[in-house]
Amino acid sequence: MSYTKEKWKLSLNHNWKTHPFSIIVQGKYGVHSTTIANIPTRMTIPPQEQKANAYLIAAAPDMYQALQKIAEMTCDGGAVNQTALAALAKAQSSE
Repeated sequence: MSYTKEKWKLSLNHNWKTHPFSIIVQGKYGVHSTTIANIPTRMTIPPQEQKANAYLIAAAPDMYQALQKIAEMTCDGGAVNQTALAALAKAQSSE
C-alpha cells in the first residue's frame, strides 16, 4: 500500500475557526510540512469528537503497520487474524 511514509502528526490550528485540526507530515530538517488532511469544524460533531477523529487519522499509519504485524504473527486463520486482515483490506480498498 502506498501512503505518505513520514511520521503523521496532529497540528492544532488554534487560530483557524474553520479547520481547527490538521494532520501534517513534517518535512526533512523540520523546515516545511505537508498537510495530509484538514478536519473542518462541523456543528453536528462536538469539538471533542472532532479532535478524537483527528488523533485517529494521525495514528492511521501506525495502526496499519501494527495490524500487518498482527496478521503476520497470527497466520492461523483464527478470529484475530481474520479481523486484522479485514481491517487491512478495508484500508486498501481504494487501490
